[in-house]
Amino acid sequence: MKALSIRQPWASLIIHGIPLLQSVSCEDGVSTRLEDTGKVIVKNIENRPWTIPNSFKLPQTIHIHTSKRDDDFESSFKWLCNTLKGAYGYILMHYSKSIPRGALIGKVDVIDCITESDNPWFVGRYGFVLANPIPYEKPIPCKGKLGFFEPDIAQNRHSEQ
Repeated sequence: MKALSIRQPWASLIIHGIPLLQSVSCEDGVSTRLEDTGKVIVKNIENRPWTIPNSFKLPQTIHIHTSKRDDDFESSFKWLCNTLKGAYGYILMHYSKSIPRGALIGKVDVIDCITESDNPWFVGRYGFVLANPIPYEKPIPCKGKLGFFEPDIAQNRHSEQ
């Protein structure tokens, strides 16, 4: 199975999503608290400046690989807060040392490649439409590569779900 390397927090947003929180007024009428809505925001489009190769047949299941380098925190956070109201959990996820880097964290189906969409996740020239994310029980350490690649995980296959 092929893999695609994606920077954090986007890789985790594809596989795990983040809880949607809402501000709720406290009984004192002055202060507010955050409350879990029970909904999860999942990133269902991965943006790229290149299209899917001709040899890539849709739909196709791929591994999601987390690159060792995170995306720029400030611009990612601003985008999430402005576009997806209530995505406050991103702060905790970003600073957590427990989110993996340099590993396969799950699998997802690539079901389409688009060039335009009203979906707030679509911001690129090409968007790979994703569905059915399944997290792995444990991250599988693996070196990433550019583009779609075959991961070298022969010794770690027992870690997949």
